[in-house]
Amino acid sequence: MTALALAGCEKKDASYTTSPSLKALVGTTTGNAAFRPEERAPEPVEPPADWQVEFALARFAELENGNPALEIVMQVKTRPGTGMELWISDEAGTVARWSGGSTAVYVGTVCFQLELERDGEAVPLGTGTHTATLAFREPVDGVIAARRLEITHTTPALTGETPALGSTVFSTAWACRRGQ
Repeated sequence: MTALALAGCEKKDASYTTSPSLKALVGTTTGNAAFRPEERAPEPVEPPADWQVEFALARFAELENGNPALEIVMQVKTRPGTGMELWISDEAGTVARWSGGSTAVYVGTVCFQLELERDGEAVPLGTGTHTATLAFREPVDGVIAARRLEITHTTPALTGETPALGSTVFSTAWACRRGQ
């Protein structure tokens, strides 16, 4: 009877709960993903005076269900109208690019995870060191703020085909794990 009572109190797996903070920042949790595009991540750019962009963490992690993910944490102060991009790069060039949304007036912390492997699809990470570049781009003026970090933790050994168009792998931003 005690086991039944404890099981009823257990929180459900929140792996596929979308990121409320990213939705508040850019109005969406679904972005456009590109894998091994020819474009390179933008170089770091200091944000405008009325912005703040602190890219605090980029690490290989796991969703609550154990699936590999890239966890992103940032502290921002933004103004309306810029698109957000996240780039993963290695020594060979761009591994993946996520882009989406349009910033709102936002001041605070944003935390989200992008799943790296699911249902036979995987981001083509390879081995070695990876960097993450966070960029905000205006339609006319281009990149107005960009920060770059080395991605920490062990690169996961992923298996699967490059995600197809319409896949949620690396395109849907999931909430960070509870207690993180």
